[in-house]
Amino acid sequence: MLHDQTRGLGPTKPKAPIPPDANASFQRLRELSMRIPEGTQELLPIIDFLETFPEQVTEEALIHLVGVTALGIAKASQGGIWSGSRWLFLRGAATAFPTQPGPGWTSLPWVFGDDQYGHLVVATPKVPAALVLLLSISAPLLAWRRLESNRSEQNRALALQISRLSTLFDLTRTLGEGETAQDLLRLMGDTLASEFNIQRLLVVDPEGKVLHSRGLGALAPSLSWTVLPSLVATQGLVHTMELRDMDRSHGFVYAAAPESGQLNEDDELFFQTLLNITCSQLTGRELREGRIQAVKLEKDLELARNIQRRILPKRLPEPPGWACAAANLPYQAVGGDLYDLWMASDVDRSPRLHLAVGDISGKGLPASLMMTQLSAFLRAMADLRVADWGLLAQRLNARMNEVRDRNRYATLFVGSLNPANGDLRYVNGGHNPPLLVPADGSPIQRLKPTGPMVGLLPGAQFSEGRATMHPGDTLVIFTDGLVEAENAAGEELGDEALAEVVRQHALGSVEEIFEQLLTRTFAHMEGGGFKDDVTLVVVKRAPEK
Repeated sequence: MLHDQTRGLGPTKPKAPIPPDANASFQRLRELSMRIPEGTQELLPIIDFLETFPEQVTEEALIHLVGVTALGIAKASQGGIWSGSRWLFLRGAATAFPTQPGPGWTSLPWVFGDDQYGHLVVATPKVPAALVLLLSISAPLLAWRRLESNRSEQNRALALQISRLSTLFDLTRTLGEGETAQDLLRLMGDTLASEFNIQRLLVVDPEGKVLHSRGLGALAPSLSWTVLPSLVATQGLVHTMELRDMDRSHGFVYAAAPESGQLNEDDELFFQTLLNITCSQLTGRELREGRIQAVKLEKDLELARNIQRRILPKRLPEPPGWACAAANLPYQAVGGDLYDLWMASDVDRSPRLHLAVGDISGKGLPASLMMTQLSAFLRAMADLRVADWGLLAQRLNARMNEVRDRNRYATLFVGSLNPANGDLRYVNGGHNPPLLVPADGSPIQRLKPTGPMVGLLPGAQFSEGRATMHPGDTLVIFTDGLVEAENAAGEELGDEALAEVVRQHALGSVEEIFEQLLTRTFAHMEGGGFKDDVTLVVVKRAPEK
């Protein structure tokens, strides 16, 4: 006999298996149940339930199916599913006590593992076996449905976060390509419209000039502050946010609610983030004479580092008989600590050594930018003789309250030394008390606060403090990052350790005291690092010869 190959025929391919028909399987179960005594009553409702279950896409639909099936099995017209606080499903009149309904009723717990979903309450005196079977089958199905719902919700939240991160990246890149302020605002408006489905939007500058509009029809080039509220109300622009970058306001954004739903807390935060990015680009364009550049975060930080280096004094002034040492160690690439020492003249033209140490709340670039403002205000207000440092702090507090960003404020110690006699006049705005360590071994004097933090409370009052530095005395001014340095056990350094170092090296030079203070701090940290910006200033009056 010839093989198939010799006949020119290829090998016979096996037929692909035919997938089972779910409907046919359930029909077969029905036929089998009909052959079993009492099968119709016991199994057919369960089979119908299992066949219908995949179509119930929500938890509410599944609970409804369980309730209807249970009433069918029990042949009851009244009953429901009680959650413990409310009826999840109910047909007919409700019993007053679902878990203990009384004669003529049955209450069965609906549980899966340690989770209890409620009680099945049915108006039947006898419990059909199929009813218990229904609960044991449906409970894990409900648990699975809830797990799937939670997973779907988590997947939706994750997808939204990924989408918004992508939006921020695309917006940052695209904004860098805009050539004019109108380009930036148009891109911002398009992003808000696509992200939140906001169809009506208005952007005006602080004077009411219309910078950008969407879905509002033809508008006048400028809107007075009497016309603007009416337009906002009639167009349903229910969201108002300021386009503000530090102390520079670019205007206001008025937006309608999304076409579907309302903005939640996360949406409003993302909305504000988009505005902040746009504000930064607008400010960058203005500072660069109208030319928008795509500057990455690293370049922004490098620019901030350069600015901070220029603000800090390159050389410390040292009047005859006095010596100074200072350092600033930012926690991040840039920091919010400030120190400055400069010479000023009194009315009689006698010299004064002005000194300042400040600490802006927060860290990084935002704190660094506010530190730049504080430094500029200090130099402008205290470049010459200061009659009363308390009054100067009140003026400075008022100015910082005008320009501060949200809840940012500063602790500040600033004052002046008379090199001739060692008189020290100062104001301490909520700053760590500097240590005045006498050379003769008498008790240390802590220059405690004479007022609150600067920029925290509008209208706050400050008073001037006074002290005297005698020959050989040492003044140590620092920020909290130094004394809050922790060792491996989480114990802070504290200012007593600083005082001890100064006492031990009272006869040393200012450089030696300064070096020993840092050495003591690093030894305390046991190889760890600082958790905040650190600034240290040491001023020493030469001892009498």
